[in-house]
Amino acid sequence: MPAKKTFDNDQVLDQIMRQFWQHGYYHTSMDEIVTLSGVKKQSLYNAFGDKHTIYLKTLQHYHQLMLAATTRAMQELEQTGATPLTVLMMLFTQGLTSDKPQPTGDLMANAVAEFASSDADIKQLTDRYYDDYLTLMASTILKGQANQTIITTQSSMSLAQGLLEARIGLQTRLRQGSHPDIDQRQQSWTAFLGISA
Repeated sequence: MPAKKTFDNDQVLDQIMRQFWQHGYYHTSMDEIVTLSGVKKQSLYNAFGDKHTIYLKTLQHYHQLMLAATTRAMQELEQTGATPLTVLMMLFTQGLTSDKPQPTGDLMANAVAEFASSDADIKQLTDRYYDDYLTLMASTILKGQANQTIITTQSSMSLAQGLLEARIGLQTRLRQGSHPDIDQRQQSWTAFLGISA
């Protein structure tokens, strides 16, 4: 009879995700994962697979967590009557400045920096994540264009792409230890995207 599992998959994945987020894939050993999770190596393999498979699962876990948190934050802002531009700027700056104890940068941006396009599975997951984030930005821009508070000189998707690429760049800079002025970047994008009444 197999031993009864004594750990919560999501909780363990969250711990491992933060380790990869902080140190990257290549600087995180399987032994460190075992020690961090407090789960025996064989139990980890049984539950999640090898190190590469665990990494893929942490990327999926991060995607789910971020998408849920972002959607919730958007809904809360919209319920208070926030303009589409305000919601968009939240999407742009979310996680760039945080008082929460979390690693710097962004797990997906880190994965792209570490692997580029050398791993098809990782590229698929990072592309899916950025496609979802891009869709949230573009739909918010479209709302602002519809009520004439966001510029219409470019398509919502084109503007969203530029904004997302700027966000990824800032996440990479933060990961490198730089300290870009996020407020200044937000003000610049607000001025560029907004339509004065």
